[in-house]
Amino acid sequence: MFSPKIHRYLFLFGLFSLAFGLMVGSVPTSVPQFILLGNWIIEGDYKRKLSLLKTNKLFWIITSIFFLHLVGMLYTQNISDGLTDLRIKVPLLFLPGLLFSSKPIDAKEFKILLYCFIAGSVVNTAWCLIYNYILHTNDVVRNASRFMSHIRLGLYINVAIACCFYFIINGIKAIYKVLFAIILVYFVFTLYALGLASGLVNMSFLAIFALIIFLFKQKLYIKIGSIVILLISTSYIIYFFISFLNSQLVVQKNESNTPRMYNAAGNLCLNSDISTQKENGNYVYMNIQTIELQKEWSRRFPDDSFTYGADSNNLQRYNVLIRYMASKGVFKDSAGMALLSDQDFKNIQNNVTNYKYPEWSFMQKRAYEFVWEYDEFVNGRGINGHSLTMRLYFWKAASVVIKNNFLFGVGTGDVQDELNKTYIETHSPLTKQWFKRPHNQFITITVSLGILGLLVFIFSFLYPVITLRKHLHILFWPYFLILCVSFILEDTLETQAGLSFYAFFYLMFIVLAYNSKTQQNPVD
Repeated sequence: MFSPKIHRYLFLFGLFSLAFGLMVGSVPTSVPQFILLGNWIIEGDYKRKLSLLKTNKLFWIITSIFFLHLVGMLYTQNISDGLTDLRIKVPLLFLPGLLFSSKPIDAKEFKILLYCFIAGSVVNTAWCLIYNYILHTNDVVRNASRFMSHIRLGLYINVAIACCFYFIINGIKAIYKVLFAIILVYFVFTLYALGLASGLVNMSFLAIFALIIFLFKQKLYIKIGSIVILLISTSYIIYFFISFLNSQLVVQKNESNTPRMYNAAGNLCLNSDISTQKENGNYVYMNIQTIELQKEWSRRFPDDSFTYGADSNNLQRYNVLIRYMASKGVFKDSAGMALLSDQDFKNIQNNVTNYKYPEWSFMQKRAYEFVWEYDEFVNGRGINGHSLTMRLYFWKAASVVIKNNFLFGVGTGDVQDELNKTYIETHSPLTKQWFKRPHNQFITITVSLGILGLLVFIFSFLYPVITLRKHLHILFWPYFLILCVSFILEDTLETQAGLSFYAFFYLMFIVLAYNSKTQQNPVD
């Protein structure tokens, strides 16, 4: 319909828009893909394109992941969930076909593509910071990311960091090196400011990778300086978490941590001999006068009253109250409540369990969650809502399903249904709202498609890398490291943001390497 030049411009526009749109929501991610597909269809020349794909072994190996899930529809019971899963994974079919059958991009175009991605990352993170710190007071770490989950955002930011580092090392003009160094520092700051703990972990892997790959080629003073910076950063992170751990779990020496049979008013106190729950180093279930607490709270907030006992009502308010009072190191009685300010009472009604929480950074809040999860788990208490410890039960349920459906799995759409049944049958301590998928891509594939499906998935994932290893762009390796870590800790391919993270970057690097090998068109 259009001239080859116009079609090329449309192709590049769609590709650059997709690189930018990945970071700013589902619609900006989907629309460029429609542009790319529409341009491919309108462009015609199907005989040549299909001939290229027909003889391209890598195309069929990579798209086998999609066809695996299509085969899984033949024996699934939940057609609706299966179709939803297929819809999410459609890019694994058309993006390989489109990229393998189109004219390869050159070095200049590849750099523009990376610039667009970095720009999208800046826009995304800037909006997250503005939303969380200026427009709203957001206390929930998991809501810090506005366009995708905080886990996925950490993945993307780390790739952006790797791209910035690449341009710093390979930049020609000093002004560009300085610019990308500033952006890199900004991304690192964002990981901390938004409490993206998994992103910081991935960044530490990237830092070690950079030392191994890049620094041995540099001058001695650069090697020493980089190692010193890495050691200082690592020491600070370790010091930060150890200090926070001690501030929460080491028992403070004060009167509220000394059990008393009676309070100052002469009323009997409740002291738990087995509970070790603490807030800011103060025991939660110690020196509690439940009658005084209930009476005083009901006087202040009659519409939000609670009772304590066999026929408990609004018990959550009671639990938040005593945890909050413990965090302040006061007795849990009327005298202790008299020491609370109006802001303290507002915090309690907003289910804030620690008086320091509203003033903490997102990273401190994330550390608080980790410490609380750790303490709950090692002391055999509740695990619901605790992202790390719940994974043990996700994996346990998945192992049962895999054992019963070892070869072919349960089918594309039945993963969640079968896991729900298993959680109930095995009397899992997880409540129904936490009946989740395994949070491990390899395990999820095995549940869905069996051990045969897992082997095909691993082959389709690794074979192109092994075959093209000598031609892969240097940026592929930090991306590949991040991707592998995400596969271990998350169901990366089960959401649009995660699938896009895999489909776009993996395919871009593989196609670049393939074209470099077959057409001598290297992109450095």
